[in-house]
Amino acid sequence: MPVRCNRSLVLCISLLAAGTALALPAQAQQFDPDRRLHLRLSAFNPEASVRLRGDGEATNGARTEDFAAGETLDFGSEWRPRGAFAYQFSERQALVGNYYDYERERDWSVGGDWLNPAGLIEVVPVPGVPAEPVQVPTIELDGKLRFALASLNYEYSVVSTDALTWGVGLGVTHARLQARGNGSWSGTAEIDPGTATGEWKKTGWSPGVHTRLTWRPAERWNVGLEGQYLDTRWGDFLDERGHFERAGLIVEYRVSDRVGVHVGYDWFRLKLRDDYVADFEGAAVLGIDPVDVAGTLTGQVKVHGPMAGVTFHF
Repeated sequence: MPVRCNRSLVLCISLLAAGTALALPAQAQQFDPDRRLHLRLSAFNPEASVRLRGDGEATNGARTEDFAAGETLDFGSEWRPRGAFAYQFSERQALVGNYYDYERERDWSVGGDWLNPAGLIEVVPVPGVPAEPVQVPTIELDGKLRFALASLNYEYSVVSTDALTWGVGLGVTHARLQARGNGSWSGTAEIDPGTATGEWKKTGWSPGVHTRLTWRPAERWNVGLEGQYLDTRWGDFLDERGHFERAGLIVEYRVSDRVGVHVGYDWFRLKLRDDYVADFEGAAVLGIDPVDVAGTLTGQVKVHGPMAGVTFHF
């Protein structure tokens, strides 16, 4: 009877792996070490968070103050497809590819309240500032984070033995990044209801460096470590300074010469920073001079989580 895979990716892959193992004979099998193509299909359950931070200093010419503020938005976890392959075209040379993506929407709500602006200012009354409490509207926010990363790397094995292989290489990474936010607020006696929308989207390529370590402690077992790194100034998909780094761990058990099951953990981070300057006229009625501000904005997207799936060897 066919199995309907409509609940989650991990359930589908678990059923496929179990069926494959049951269909194979129980006796010991011969494994061909010269398999050239290794294809790994996984269900990946990443958690994602976005960290925003601003640092800088403000000055009116006579006095200077440093400031810093930061906030982290947690987008939660969701099962996503994950793919990788390695093609060994000579004893020490290989092509290694990876693909992963993430897409998640979250909602936030800020309830309405009452605020006393005059109570926030030591000198009262101040012209233009209400002396009585005012109503703050209810605010509804929703955000969407989406990205896809695909990489292809040439790898040369510096160490190549029956039990251990360590390769280093160069390659390219294609990235598609998108963030969107919508907001709406209810009306009050002083404020009309309204909405606002913002979106940021980037797509491009960048060269990067790659390394991979494979350890074969026994005939049926493979343990792999993989890492990637790129600087955003190397490519064209981002104008901001920053870097991307990734690390992954895979443990595979070969249930036959051609099929294996694996579990692992993957972690990657994209960190960006940009400098800014601004000036404000100040408020003469409050005795505030014009203020110049200079600082750095930093953004970080971090994704990490477990994965499980099936590996095919050809």
